[in-house]
Amino acid sequence: MHEQHAPELSLPAVVLIHFGSPDLTKRCLESLRELELEPHSVIIVDHGPEPGLGRSLEGVHPRLSVLEDFSNPGFGCGCNRGAAHAFDAGASAVWFLNNDAVLEGPTLAPLMRLVEAHPEVGLWGTHQQNGRRLQGADRMDGWFCRGIRQGALAVPEGCRQLTPRETLSGASLLVSRGAWERIGCWPTGFFLYWEDAAWCRKAHALGLPIILSGLRIIHRSARTVGKRSPLQAFYSARNRLLLHRELHPNRCVERFWIALYLFQMRLFQGRPRLLRAAWHGVWAAHHGLDGRDPRY
Repeated sequence: MHEQHAPELSLPAVVLIHFGSPDLTKRCLESLRELELEPHSVIIVDHGPEPGLGRSLEGVHPRLSVLEDFSNPGFGCGCNRGAAHAFDAGASAVWFLNNDAVLEGPTLAPLMRLVEAHPEVGLWGTHQQNGRRLQGADRMDGWFCRGIRQGALAVPEGCRQLTPRETLSGASLLVSRGAWERIGCWPTGFFLYWEDAAWCRKAHALGLPIILSGLRIIHRSARTVGKRSPLQAFYSARNRLLLHRELHPNRCVERFWIALYLFQMRLFQGRPRLLRAAWHGVWAAHHGLDGRDPRY
């Protein structure tokens, strides 16, 4: 562990998962230092692949800890390790922020005001400005929300409560200590993609409100793994089916139609080169193979 400054008691913590792009991580830290008004600590979980990140970031942020794990166990595992470190040190909340995101203004400060005013909320999220697109909640298929009912909540001004069919993006997601203790850790079997959806579903199932605030960060998706890459195609296909299998283990026919949809989507979008990765994902899900796949 490379610790320039131990997390301070009761301060919220920002957790970043780093893999392979030191310049992006440094840019994110600089935006937090320069634009964020809320006192906070930053915990980077360094999944490599190159050593020396902690030394290269010395002096970039005044309250920075770097936890190393070059085995790269996946996004969910990294989030859990960072959150455990933060909450063990007394953090009041943890904001999971993608390391390739930047702020456009104070964001954690207004989020913390919302958290303090509405402790009953499970998870808080922000919009992400992705080029010209403003992205908010993700809408899932009908099987995702089967059996869940939404409770009533007096939604804060400028915010929106998600329906059981919607999820927040793990690119910018905040949880208070109390909500963390109720929801539990991030799912760890996905390695990459869909763990945020699975975690949001846990909150939905517990009846905890999930709120999308009116705040936004700047985040161009897939900058670390590559947009429309075989890696993305594999984990997206496999993990969608793994989550369906976890929620509805006996609905094999429904999973077959989901797999067929994934194949035709790649084909008719003009991306036949991704069919092989999608097939590998479907096969792995059918056999219940989770975690990191050595082919990707």
